[in-house]
Amino acid sequence: MNHYVEFVKNHRKLLFVIFIAVNILAIIGLFQIQINPEFNIFMPEDSIYKETLDKMTQYFSTSDQISFLIESQNSELTPKNLSNFRNFQAFLEQQNNINYINGPTPSEIPVGRQKINLNNINKENIAQFKNYYNNMGKLSSIYKNNDKLYASFTIFPTLNFSNENLNNIENYLEDNNMNYHASGNLYMQQKIIDYILLILLFIPPTALILILLVFKTQMGSLKATLFSILPAGIAALWTLGAVGWTGNQVSIITVLAPIFTIVIGSADGLHFVSHLQESLDEGKSRIESIINTLKMIGIPMIITTITSMIGFLSLLVMNTKAIYDLAVFASLGVFLAGIATWFVLPLFLTGNINLPYYNKGKKLFTTQIKKLWGKPSIIILLGLILIASFGTTRINTEFNMPMVYRDFTSVHKSFEKIKEITGGSLPLYLLVKSEDNPLKPGNAEQIMSIQNELIEKDLAAKTMSAFDIYSIIYSNFTNTTEIQYPQSLNQINMINQMVFSERGFNPTKQFINIEENYSRVMIFPKNLNNNTLEEIATYVDNKKGNLNELDMNLTGVQYLMHDLNQNMLSNQKNTLFLAFAIVFLLLYVSLKKFIPAIISILPIGFTVLILFGFLGLSNISLNLFTATIFSITIGVGIDYAVHFTSVWMNFKKQGYENIKSVNKAYDYTARPIMANAFGLAIGLSALLMSPLRIHLYVSTLMWVSMISGVFLSLSFLPTLLKKIK
Repeated sequence: MNHYVEFVKNHRKLLFVIFIAVNILAIIGLFQIQINPEFNIFMPEDSIYKETLDKMTQYFSTSDQISFLIESQNSELTPKNLSNFRNFQAFLEQQNNINYINGPTPSEIPVGRQKINLNNINKENIAQFKNYYNNMGKLSSIYKNNDKLYASFTIFPTLNFSNENLNNIENYLEDNNMNYHASGNLYMQQKIIDYILLILLFIPPTALILILLVFKTQMGSLKATLFSILPAGIAALWTLGAVGWTGNQVSIITVLAPIFTIVIGSADGLHFVSHLQESLDEGKSRIESIINTLKMIGIPMIITTITSMIGFLSLLVMNTKAIYDLAVFASLGVFLAGIATWFVLPLFLTGNINLPYYNKGKKLFTTQIKKLWGKPSIIILLGLILIASFGTTRINTEFNMPMVYRDFTSVHKSFEKIKEITGGSLPLYLLVKSEDNPLKPGNAEQIMSIQNELIEKDLAAKTMSAFDIYSIIYSNFTNTTEIQYPQSLNQINMINQMVFSERGFNPTKQFINIEENYSRVMIFPKNLNNNTLEEIATYVDNKKGNLNELDMNLTGVQYLMHDLNQNMLSNQKNTLFLAFAIVFLLLYVSLKKFIPAIISILPIGFTVLILFGFLGLSNISLNLFTATIFSITIGVGIDYAVHFTSVWMNFKKQGYENIKSVNKAYDYTARPIMANAFGLAIGLSALLMSPLRIHLYVSTLMWVSMISGVFLSLSFLPTLLKKIK
């Protein structure tokens, strides 16, 4: 340590130049960051639903749709609001990257055996329009609810549809003072771009400020506090710069990486400055204090950096790109925070900088926790284990698209409104392959029977297919009261010639691929819960064997997330086992004692159990996002035990008897451990500002994790260590 500190002191000017150059490069990298709004990062790589989704995208150009629900203050269909609807649909028809618009007001509509132009709306023909919409039945895009009229427009975009296209549509609606609600998988993921930008701009700085305030209460000096969080802030900058320079993208989950870097990476800086203050308080010089600090906690800082990285890297066993990217970016951030602590703090503090003593700081609950040593800590732990054991039996793995957004967001409100008015918002898809023309009456009857049964069994709120469209038009032609499908392909061809045009009104285009003999059905489930999705999948599987000349498969983003949920528990077990095994190995290498290593890992093991119990009791689901907290808890929470046990062993080596060593270790480590835990939890409270519900869950679970980890590390752990002879 002496040689390293002397090297830094003697080469400060050169090292400062390197430091400034690296920061300039990182800032340049910031402006090269790209945002990935796509939800396909949640897709398991080996999912059968993904294979079907890819196939559907191949044959229908897109797998998603966007729904716009336009609200009119009039309760009746009038020439004015019908004209407004037509103008909006005409605007959509002129936009790029849209395959087709299924709306109530195409340029012309079939009425009987003739077509009426909707660009010429007046009082005389409004009755015909009303009759047309009434005859459309469940396929009507006009809805009445609570004395208001609503028009639904479903957009089938191309694969090149972008956030710019969406902004153009929303700008039109706002410029024309049209009240609207929008939803759909593609809409939700496009809106993510705006949210991620807000998160990147505001939440990392907020987290840094919150940690600063917490650390200030413990350090007693603003200057000392700034130095303690400096490495973490620098590491966050370097991490984002590296993301930009390497061409990687930031998603709704990897946006957490710089936040984790700040709140987790601040631990080493806090321990460094805290122990440096302790050494200065004993009368040592600044250089001697830096050397003494590195000798005492240098190795523990390396170990805790590695364990924190392992907590993230253990997530690599999760079979999804979203978690893979978070594991890589966050572990990189923690690594850079460790490098910054060793490099930046000695670089600054070997200069002519006076660091005030710590004794002006306030100790958070350290006196109260010490009173719990012995039987009280064991009794409290047993109570927590009992409660947690009950909670673990109630864990659920629900996770779907609407759960990503918080209730106050426009995305969530729109989803609920469209579901209320139209009966559906986020569809599932049934992809059907036939041996011949999919429109053949025999094929249609089998699929329509499935559609009806899904509704009768209360599994779907509604379904939609090309067969429904042909049935309604045919019934209008024949003036029958009962909806019937055409009796032959000749009748279907007649409808195509008389009603549909190649570029105009043809709502069947997004449901039928005649050339490849494919059709698809949109299924709007009654809800997106796992049980409902599983019941629909079971029903479809049972029906497969009874179909003649047809093969069908379910797909949709919700099924991909469902796959992820089903694999979560088994993946979680593998992740935790890997994290615990590697962390224990590092503890054993660091402490060189088997029993202290076993004792040191117990607090974090019980913390994980408590966290599982809290999930069940709070009804927060175990999903893609909450699963990450367990690995983070192991990687971060073990830091407290490592620091406490390492300092305890250091004092024992100095000749202190065991109980005295435990007490001195507590005096040295309680303050930085407490400050770090509260700093981390309060720092992640910045996520309360996030519009994404999953970020709220991360913050909540981190509070539970840190409180449990601190209590066990500062009460249960010393209780056990005092018994070691």
